Amino acid sequence: MTDAKSRFGRTVRALFLISASIALADCAVASTPAKEAAEKSAQDVVVREQLLPVLRLARAARDAGDLSSAVNLYRTALNGQPDDAALTVEFADTLQDAGAFDEAINAYNKANGKMPRLDGLLGLARVHLALGQADKALGFAEQARALAPTESRVLITRGVALDMLGRHPEAQGSYRAVLEVQPRSVAARNDLALSLALAGQYPEALDILTPMAKSTTAPPRVRQNLALVYGLMGNKARATELSRVDLDKEATEANLRFFDYARSEMP
Repeated sequence: MTDAKSRFGRTVRALFLISASIALADCAVASTPAKEAAEKSAQDVVVREQLLPVLRLARAARDAGDLSSAVNLYRTALNGQPDDAALTVEFADTLQDAGAFDEAINAYNKANGKMPRLDGLLGLARVHLALGQADKALGFAEQARALAPTESRVLITRGVALDMLGRHPEAQGSYRAVLEVQPRSVAARNDLALSLALAGQYPEALDILTPMAKSTTAPPRVRQNLALVYGLMGNKARATELSRVDLDKEATEANLRFFDYARSEMP
């Protein structure tokens, strides 16, 4: 990973030099608005083509976990395409992954501009969830739902915000709406089970998570949520067994302490 980051670092410096040479020349002769629009469109195409290598490297850096280089590369791309809303959302997503929440909020707001975008609204909802501001997150999720009422990403994000606010029956309704059209959705089933557990409905939560956790392709999140359910039930042995599948001893013990605390705080 260190070698990869070093290569990306060298590439970033080189690309900054390349991007500095990308400039749109002002038209020196009088032109009509239609001609100016056509020329700007042609220039935009040229700039987009010149910036494609930068974007490819930005996405590769993000996929490799080199978020610092990815952020700098996206900044370079946006210098050439400052009004590209989709690219701005991609940049904001990367800022969010890097924990730069204030910058991410600014970027999402810029992407939304005069016309709210679904990805921008969902991005804002996710940022506020990460900040623990579930009420604000729910507001953006509801705006997104107005644009796409059956979109699974919208309904799941809305459900998470409702769960954080303690409104578990409403959250479960949101997850179940996803499952009506995507009955095998891992995200919706997992979050529904967690919501049921938070509401004290442990048997229903176990019925959903247990077969999912037995799958050879089950992601760690499913097993850890199942461990959480057993922890909330007070079954420390089973919670420990499941946690140790993915976590070391220290992390498992930290989880068990959290389960005990969460159980004591349950209504």
